[in-house]
Amino acid sequence: MELNINSPAYYTREFGVEDEIYWFCRKLSYYVKEKNYSDVIKIIGLVPIIAPKKEIEKGLWKETKKCEIKSGFASVSLQIDYETYVESNMDEKKALIIKNVVDSVKAIKTRAKIDFKLFKEDMNKFCEENGINCI
Repeated sequence: MELNINSPAYYTREFGVEDEIYWFCRKLSYYVKEKNYSDVIKIIGLVPIIAPKKEIEKGLWKETKKCEIKSGFASVSLQIDYETYVESNMDEKKALIIKNVVDSVKAIKTRAKIDFKLFKEDMNKFCEENGINCI
């Protein structure tokens, strides 16, 4: 499955791209590239949203979940608590990204016919292999 994890919405605009998070997401994407979790969805695009409450309360940075079965594509944008992320060290930020990825896939698992149990097992293995305390 192709997992495209984009830079966090809002946060990246304010603080720029964090190289370590960027490469971590690339490594995660590569980890699942040869795996198959669904017969109908081949690509999932993810955009974590890391924005202050005041921005979200304005109606900006809304969460979205879409599955386009005909094209084999899904896209999900879920929020990560801004204050928690900003105050976290790098390993904690990685764990928050993993949680967002898992929550995003869980949000579409039924419609996208995803083997969520297998996906979550693989995410746990990825975390163990990379020394990240997640899920």
